Amino acid sequence: MYANNLVVCIFCVNFVSVNFVKYYNFKMEKNTEKIVNQNVGITESSEIAFQLDAFDRLYDANIIITKRLTNKLIDKIVENKDKIILHVTCTGWGGTEIEPFVPTMETTRKKFGILIEKGFPIEQCVLRIDPIIPTEEGIKRMQNVVQLFCDTGIKRVRFSVLDMYEHVKKRFNDKGIEIPYDTFHAPLSDRKRINDLLCDFGHEYNFDVEACAEPGIESVPCLSQKDIDILGLKDKIILKGNKGQRSNCSCASNKKEILRGKDTAQQCLNSCIYCFWGSRR
Repeated sequence: MYANNLVVCIFCVNFVSVNFVKYYNFKMEKNTEKIVNQNVGITESSEIAFQLDAFDRLYDANIIITKRLTNKLIDKIVENKDKIILHVTCTGWGGTEIEPFVPTMETTRKKFGILIEKGFPIEQCVLRIDPIIPTEEGIKRMQNVVQLFCDTGIKRVRFSVLDMYEHVKKRFNDKGIEIPYDTFHAPLSDRKRINDLLCDFGHEYNFDVEACAEPGIESVPCLSQKDIDILGLKDKIILKGNKGQRSNCSCASNKKEILRGKDTAQQCLNSCIYCFWGSRR
């Protein structure tokens, strides 16, 4: 009898132990999943049109930034539309010596129309004019971009003004292109003028203006609560902390780069002369 009771006890202990381990592993997997899902993907280190494999690394929420809406990229974006806030960058300099291999603004506008026709929600789109060169020509091109996109129903327009890194200054000098300031940031008066012009457009065409890390001007981070709310994830993703990437940037620490490879640390094939990365090697 004692032997039978001992067998039963051993069986019960084994049964409890095995199921406890299974339950513990299950809880750990669920907790890990919750942590991972707090991340928000972004493509700000290079051009995603050249790295479509990044779509294999999407999180539940992602900020996709591109100057190059190719047909393949459009299909990938539409396929994953429930997970994406799209920043379409168009400065008006595409096809010039400033952005030699970037599509023209007319081409970008046409591709954007195709994207919307294929079902990507306009509410999840941001027109990104980044950077604006604060010359009369640069401001004129900014205005042309806004007027070109004003009939799309765009609700958000982001901008930043050219930051003059030393290697960027050299590229401009090598091209014989004059910039009317020698400081890192353009004068605040010039940047406020640009902000005011865009706000006037915003009132006329019913869109919000968002400055990106511009000192002296109220700014909105590339990743903000607005993006989480638009994607319907406010009960799932809690933005925390500050990524601290650069001065005046207030993006949450949840932001995670999803691009990979050497092109994330050097100029991409768009070859924009204002790129903050060093030249291609």
